Amino acid sequence: MSLLAPVEGWYAKKVARDEKMWMLISFVLCLMLFVWMLLWHVYGEQNPSNVTYRTTPVEFSRLHEAYIKKNMIGIDNGVPVVKPEPKSDVFFMGEMWRWSPALILQKGEWYNLHISSKDLMHGFSLQPVNMNFQVYPGYDYVLHFKPTEAGEYKVLCNEFCGIGHHTMIGKIVVIENDEDLKKYGYDFPEKSAVPAPGTDTAPATATEVAPASAEADIKAGELVYTLKGCVACHKTDGTAQLAPAWNGLFGKKEKVKENGKEIEVTVDEAYIRESIVTPQQKVTVGYEQTVMPVFALNDEEIRQVTAFVKSLQNK
Repeated sequence: MSLLAPVEGWYAKKVARDEKMWMLISFVLCLMLFVWMLLWHVYGEQNPSNVTYRTTPVEFSRLHEAYIKKNMIGIDNGVPVVKPEPKSDVFFMGEMWRWSPALILQKGEWYNLHISSKDLMHGFSLQPVNMNFQVYPGYDYVLHFKPTEAGEYKVLCNEFCGIGHHTMIGKIVVIENDEDLKKYGYDFPEKSAVPAPGTDTAPATATEVAPASAEADIKAGELVYTLKGCVACHKTDGTAQLAPAWNGLFGKKEKVKENGKEIEVTVDEAYIRESIVTPQQKVTVGYEQTVMPVFALNDEEIRQVTAFVKSLQNK
């Protein structure tokens, strides 16, 4: 926009020859790109799925969690790893700030990939092939999907979704045969030995109940930590970018803010329960910008998560 008004009668002046040439070139290029877009859409098979269902974050989370419990073969840095059967339905969910699960797919096989969001809008960007899709909460977006090249692919979020946006990186591994699993570090046992939350794994003899039950609680707590997405912020390797790391946390003195006042608390069973049920009641100093959501955990799951945190006390 010009700061000065145009000279009167400017519209009556003839367009220069070189300007006409550039206008013609631009018009032809626009036509070529328009035609190419249509051809690429039809003959290049770059057709986004038109299969979309209305859902809710709660409902999709329930389906996603049940699917992982049934098909999980291992855990990769706190993210469940799933190797679905060809031609099956696969549930893949985005949430602040992770994609879950990590998928192992068979080259040349078709899958129905269900994608949705647990919280807000994310962007599904599969790299390096540069496939991009919007992921909305409240919608189940189904991709009829066939990987054609073996390799490891990253799923990035290309919609800014908050303070942990840069850490939101998922993984899809395409293999030709099961021997390729070793190459990607996914040589897991046939089925994960981690029990699902609520599973009664205690032995029959009374003398073995206490230690075995404690071990089962720890494993079940790790599974809750993985499935519910706690791993997206709370790490167990000592890193604490978005929230306090869980290793060495139990029994530690922490400074928190409650009603605007800074106080010191001890991380014990009661504090862990309070942090899960009412996470904004006491916010750890230094992490005020990370808003922890309320997770719908029952008393048994809270006990299991607490057992898992306690097991990391000396790590």
